[in-house]
Amino acid sequence: MSEMFSALSSLVMVAVVFIYFSQVVGNASTPNPSTWITCFAVMAMNTVTYYFVSQQSVRQIMTPLIITCGMLIILAFSLVKGKFGRVGVIDILIFLLSVFVGILWKITKDPVISNLFMQAILLFSFVPTVVGLWKGRLKEKSLSWNLAVLSYCFLIASILSSPGWNWVQLAFPFFNGIIGNGSVAVTIFLMKKGEDLP
Repeated sequence: MSEMFSALSSLVMVAVVFIYFSQVVGNASTPNPSTWITCFAVMAMNTVTYYFVSQQSVRQIMTPLIITCGMLIILAFSLVKGKFGRVGVIDILIFLLSVFVGILWKITKDPVISNLFMQAILLFSFVPTVVGLWKGRLKEKSLSWNLAVLSYCFLIASILSSPGWNWVQLAFPFFNGIIGNGSVAVTIFLMKKGEDLP
């Protein structure tokens, strides 16, 4: 059962990457630079530390690995084509926090502590996107964000249906996946609902 949920999570995340990339290419989405640069840097570290947190389960790191590779493609395209929004103060602060966690991981060599700190940074990295949407500096469509939440739900189901899981394994998909991606999806929904009101 765990394998099935893991495969579903990975497949949905592949769809998310393709959908979001097509949105960026078609100017339907404006990636926030700090969210994407920070998320990419932290997701790369997260994928490595999550491997150890998930008891060295290659199956459970497939979703973060797909996200990291997809983010690299979208990030590179956005940098080359100038598709990013503007950088703000909170963007710089989040980037500095991610550097701090990288140093912490190097010093402590503790993947669990580092991974938990990374979840906080990943969660905070969604703030500039939410703020950018509210202020009209960024634009997004909800499909990729909604599918990302679904992918993380499948990842949580994979973890819960595997033997010997621990609560630390749930931090990444819950905080980054459900709350982080969900905050953007809810913001898009609320803004669209506000536009529909007379």
